[in-house]
Amino acid sequence: MSDNIRALSRGLNALQIVCETGGATCGMIAGLLDLSRPTVYRLLGTLVESGLLSVDGEKVYRPTIGVRALESGLTDKAWALWAALPTLTELQKEVVWTCEIATFEDYTMVRRDSMHLENPFRIDLREFDDRPRSMLSSALGRSYLAFCPPQEADHILDHIERVGDEVDPEARVSALTRNDLETIRQRGYAFEQRRCYPHVASIAAPIRYNGRVLACIAVAWIARAIKLEQGIESFLPPLMRAREEIEARLVQDARDHRMDH
Repeated sequence: MSDNIRALSRGLNALQIVCETGGATCGMIAGLLDLSRPTVYRLLGTLVESGLLSVDGEKVYRPTIGVRALESGLTDKAWALWAALPTLTELQKEVVWTCEIATFEDYTMVRRDSMHLENPFRIDLREFDDRPRSMLSSALGRSYLAFCPPQEADHILDHIERVGDEVDPEARVSALTRNDLETIRQRGYAFEQRRCYPHVASIAAPIRYNGRVLACIAVAWIARAIKLEQGIESFLPPLMRAREEIEARLVQDARDHRMDH
């Protein structure tokens, strides 16, 4: 085992002890891990600098909100990506055009995986590949806003109203925005408001588990090749079947995990 991997393993073990106990001293952790105090002190210092632990005047180390974000956010995103990848591959084979999955991050939708390079009709726009997706004008963003918990949607919209949409500066939160989101909820999917990528059309649907949106999946195509109405008619049924399959896989995996424990 390399020194870097050994240090990482020890750091994770120390973090686990602090999380399980709610608070621990360097000496307590050193005893449980059978490590010297200077070694554990260095590990804890790194975790404090990383924002995962805090330390009080009594030298008790406690988990921060960063740990909860790591548990409930990044883990859920990775879980959704794991569940989605096999289905996303099959979806791309069926619809041929670009299929992608994105998660919410920093008030944008960040693409996590795509069958773009597998697509014989791939969308050859560098900006479409590299940039995050707008919350207000992309199908992925509008899908997330429509189906995430109302308090979260309000927070995101309030933020964008104050500082703007960094991906689509022309997009605005208006009195109609929330009405639009209600319409999306009723029909079950969102479509692209073509401002950022005028040559691209797309539709998107949320991947949900226990009332939360873990990610959104989309099918995108060249607008001049297929009209929006035709794309919806052709691609929406397989997109919704894919969404249902991914959500079912999440439920089954959670059930299997509970049985194993």
